[in-house]
Amino acid sequence: MPKYETIPIVLETDEEAPTTNTRSDGGLRTKVSIRVIIGGVAALSMLLAVIFMKSSAGASATATSVPLLGSTNANSAPCTFDECYASNCNHKVAPFTCLRHNGGPHGGCSPTPWTAFTCTTQCDLSGCDDLDIPDDTESCDTPCDESVCVGERLCDHDAPFQCTSGSAAFGCSVGKFEWTIRTNENTCNSCCNAKSCKE
Repeated sequence: MPKYETIPIVLETDEEAPTTNTRSDGGLRTKVSIRVIIGGVAALSMLLAVIFMKSSAGASATATSVPLLGSTNANSAPCTFDECYASNCNHKVAPFTCLRHNGGPHGGCSPTPWTAFTCTTQCDLSGCDDLDIPDDTESCDTPCDESVCVGERLCDHDAPFQCTSGSAAFGCSVGKFEWTIRTNENTCNSCCNAKSCKE
């Protein structure tokens, strides 16, 4: 009868099971490097953003504190009666008139106050309409000469104040001050009330 020998069976336990490393050292280093780079870029971006905001705020403060053409001339007093009617500026569009600059007359008009670099003395025309006209102010409410009355181009009663000399000769106006204080002498240097010719 044959002998049967027992064959030992070896079982592997969990402790003896070989372990495999799924991550290599190179892959771990690569992931760490990427995280460091991303963190550095984020920190640098935040730093640049803060610097940009500070520089922009400083630039805007400088721009608002210094006018484009220099410091504004503080001498912008309301114009006097004579200054109001000597100026050719439109007080609704450009009410700031420069009276003098560098010792001489200027006469320029501006919608904003003049700077010290461009005007020495200026005034504001915006209040001229509120000024009372003095009683002794020259006007056209005077009788016309006979030479005017016999002329063919005589103003009618609805605009009786007639310019008699200057580039506006034979011009008619409703207001008695139109040809005197509101017009320069080259335009009209004498006038009268045409109603006097019909009296």
